[in-house]
Amino acid sequence: MNEKTTPQFQRLLTCILFLTLTGIGQTLYSQSNEALPGPISLLTLNENGEIACVIHANDNTAAVHHAVGAAKTGLKANGKTKTSTKTKKGSGTAQIFVDYYNFDPDFSFENFLTAATAFQSAVDIWAASISSEVPIFVAAVFQPLDDGVLGSAGPTSVYASAPGLERDTWYGNALADKLVGEDLDPTSYDVVARFSTVFPNWYFGTDANTPSGDFDFRTVVLHELGHGLGYFGSMLVDNDSGVGSYGFGIPSPVYPAIYDRLANSPDGKSILKDNRYGNFTTELGDVLLGGPLTAKGPRIKKATKGKGAKVFTVLDSQIFGDIPGLTDIWLRGSSYSHLDFVTYAGSSNGLMVPFLSRGLAYDKPGNIMLAVFDDMGWNGIVNKEIHDNNKNTQPGDDLAVIATDAQSRVTVYPNPFRSNVIITLGSEHQTVTKAMVSDAYGAIFEIPQENIQGTGSVEIDLSNIRNRTDFYFMQLTFEDGETEVIKLVRED
Repeated sequence: MNEKTTPQFQRLLTCILFLTLTGIGQTLYSQSNEALPGPISLLTLNENGEIACVIHANDNTAAVHHAVGAAKTGLKANGKTKTSTKTKKGSGTAQIFVDYYNFDPDFSFENFLTAATAFQSAVDIWAASISSEVPIFVAAVFQPLDDGVLGSAGPTSVYASAPGLERDTWYGNALADKLVGEDLDPTSYDVVARFSTVFPNWYFGTDANTPSGDFDFRTVVLHELGHGLGYFGSMLVDNDSGVGSYGFGIPSPVYPAIYDRLANSPDGKSILKDNRYGNFTTELGDVLLGGPLTAKGPRIKKATKGKGAKVFTVLDSQIFGDIPGLTDIWLRGSSYSHLDFVTYAGSSNGLMVPFLSRGLAYDKPGNIMLAVFDDMGWNGIVNKEIHDNNKNTQPGDDLAVIATDAQSRVTVYPNPFRSNVIITLGSEHQTVTKAMVSDAYGAIFEIPQENIQGTGSVEIDLSNIRNRTDFYFMQLTFEDGETEVIKLVRED
């Protein structure tokens, strides 16, 4: 059996050797992860009098938001009034600690507590909707903001390359902490949210009886926390050149966000397939603007009856009329990191569309958004396993959905296994042309063809895999080119 050691595995071995020699192996996570300032969501009023949500990453707007400060010891402002709360931790939920700051001396303590109560209601809804053993820390800041700016929110950092995360993928820090199993930066908040104290049309009630001329504050907080907890992508289109790109506009390292790994083109292909839509190409720009894009994963498929979650890309002039500067172009920050406006606005899944109308209230994220969160990793396993490219694949071709329940075309027995596994194919009974296994350390093992026996029921010999971990991922390639990834557990 041939073992290929990936560059990531080589770097990991070097890191482990260094840490062992220096006696600080317990700091492996902090030594191996990569971090950037997180993208933020900016709220403004558009020409239609709606709240427009625009995602910013690595620009001046994001810098202004992050300049407020993320340290848990206190945000950068004078004259603050502060109070703290925490959610109750229950089975299958998350515990969220919130520090509330009032940086506006003209915003009375009574109003501050009323706004904080509405904010806390939104926090409690999210805490009951996601699962994490690592506490989440949020800063809620109330202060005067510039004219036309209603608020901003986002993760303080995005992380990649920490153990437990999909390879070469950015995660918001709260989700990264959950998957890694520890707080990657205990000194900082996971999410910072700012809201205007001078905007006159907030409704701070929590009864969903929002006056027609006001915006429901709890709904807006629910939306913004959704972005802060990880609902954002890194795709971008330059409207002048038509070039599409991903990676938050930074030169290196160029990684997609975990949400990007769920996005599919109209013909059902991952938009990260470099042999079809390379980064920084017009081909990627065309597919991003062409729509409709869908987010897909096992839980999303179940929630949408196999259709996938429709992703907002552009305002179609055939629907909205020709509006210069708005229709048929990429709306930086609104496009893509939201559910489709036409499909979901006003429905039970309308919380995460890019525009919010006055008088509209939501008291839950919606089953489709929760399914997206599940498939990003909030509840259950992450649904895509990323392997390094090899000579037989094109970049992006190995983004197979992990086989689960009825979504799988195969079954595996025994699992846990000792040496051999038997793969029973679905009704199509296609031939397995290739099999490869990766372990938790990033090493890839190619299974020789002579170790793959049978068609309808395939027996695969795994006895020569070195027992360094307790679980593996096996990727099968079928004669039609489709792939399937199965999680395997080795029996002691």
